[in-house]
Amino acid sequence: MNNRDDFSDKTKRAVAARAGWQCSFQGCSKLTVGPSEEAPSAITNIGEAAHICAASPGGRRYEPAMTPAERASIDNAMWVCTDHAKLIDRDAVTYPADRLRAMKRAHEERCARAVRLGSSSGLSTGLLAIGPDIVCTADLISVSAGTWTLRLEHFLIGDMHAIMDYIDGFQRQPPEVRYVLSNELGDGRVLLAPPGLTNGPEGAILLCEVAPSADRIDAQRLGSDMALHPETNDFYLDEKGGIARVSGLAYLPQKIRTVLSTQRGESVFWPTLGMRFSEYYEAFRGSPWLNLLLKLDVVRQASVPRRDSLTGTRQTPLRCVKRVRGFELLAAEPQANKLPVRIEFEIQGVGAWQNEFSIYMPTAAEMAERGKMIADAPWLSVERAIDYCAQKGNGDFAANIFKP
Repeated sequence: MNNRDDFSDKTKRAVAARAGWQCSFQGCSKLTVGPSEEAPSAITNIGEAAHICAASPGGRRYEPAMTPAERASIDNAMWVCTDHAKLIDRDAVTYPADRLRAMKRAHEERCARAVRLGSSSGLSTGLLAIGPDIVCTADLISVSAGTWTLRLEHFLIGDMHAIMDYIDGFQRQPPEVRYVLSNELGDGRVLLAPPGLTNGPEGAILLCEVAPSADRIDAQRLGSDMALHPETNDFYLDEKGGIARVSGLAYLPQKIRTVLSTQRGESVFWPTLGMRFSEYYEAFRGSPWLNLLLKLDVVRQASVPRRDSLTGTRQTPLRCVKRVRGFELLAAEPQANKLPVRIEFEIQGVGAWQNEFSIYMPTAAEMAERGKMIADAPWLSVERAIDYCAQKGNGDFAANIFKP
């Protein structure tokens, strides 16, 4: 007697088609169907519809609360190559159900985007950033501990001239803009040297010498801060009448929301600090690239360290986020300056973690007004602040505090 809740042939065909007959496992995208030499009409299939939650008791990620129909539904199916089918069936700890669903969703989104754009659904539909002014689609030819090799495809921001300018001016650039970011990897690295650019028969190849992954801390060691009310974003009183505080893992959602809600250009003293959400939203609203660009900017906050003015150490703004596994806009337009998003992270000391946030999103007019205010108030600049403190006998202290 068969106690398995297996997929129907119709469901298998549907999940394979939605995956473009490619493996949905993150970083694979192997084509699973092709011609066979046995006969003119024969095909070879190295893919299978894998159960995210097992089809029967005792299997990996078996969920007793699911009905037989739910176990056999396409929502519980993931199209993968035979190698990765075996891998996920051996390790339910590394590959829990939520992580597999995220892989499936990300792969199907890439396939849908490729159909809309008329392009390949491989790695080249992901985005890479080289510094702040170059974003392009690219193939990841190889990734090692000290080198990333990229085959550049189509530029979304910048061009080949911008690449050359970046290489030529690399040594004059501040440390926080010497980086390479990958949407597909959900990670980024600091560049140790100017990238090397070569032109071959398969296109432009960029060789990047990269630093090791930035240090992260366990989420439980995030420290503490005054708690912000999730609705009003204001400080509030605790049950004892004091200002409420939040610390450790409970501080993580507030820390993420605060970092992602700080837009570049809002800080008087550090104009390059913050997210580019507002900038990207205005330029790419309604396009299939918007989600990818916003995710890329989250990757920057998770992987590129900045110097802490108070301690002199370098740390990433999202201090405990090791990898950005997913990013999804939950609404096309902000409501009352709030844009709902779903984010999936790998958190040091926690593992896979996801949550939904309302990110503060100022309008273009509000950003322009803030920029005008800063431009019209030169006394707010870092240089003027240092000069003012020097006149008061605190020049060394100010120079250290305001050093980028």
